[in-house]
Amino acid sequence: MTAKYDKLGLEFLYPENWKLIDDVSGSPQVITLETPDGSTTWSVHLYPLETDIDSVLKEAIDSLQQTYEDIEFSPCESSADDASEGGVEALFYCLDFLIRAELKVVKTSEKCLMFWTQAEDRDYDKQNLVFKAITISLLQSLKAN
Repeated sequence: MTAKYDKLGLEFLYPENWKLIDDVSGSPQVITLETPDGSTTWSVHLYPLETDIDSVLKEAIDSLQQTYEDIEFSPCESSADDASEGGVEALFYCLDFLIRAELKVVKTSEKCLMFWTQAEDRDYDKQNLVFKAITISLLQSLKAN
């Protein structure tokens, strides 16, 4: 079953058993979803439209580098269903697990959005189907408005 998020001019569907963390008091505003065990996350960070994409990615990369040692970055490849204008993939160890994170920035007519997905590397491809479904439902709702 799915649940629906509908706040801040954003709408998207997500698995109803995932935990929603809605931190919209800061800047950027951040909406995060976690699997029940907390091992996998999807989040969207909301920035003003005039925000520079490169600055958003640099800030995220700096945050990861301050938190994790021996982190590797590579550019994300865009696909046909990917509206991103910039992005990076990161690989790093947390405890004894290899973690893969993807950070992609999308500009819409009203907002600059950064999508941050993260899971254990061996599970990432399977979880990526869920990440894409959530992201696509959000982007389609923005186009409809």
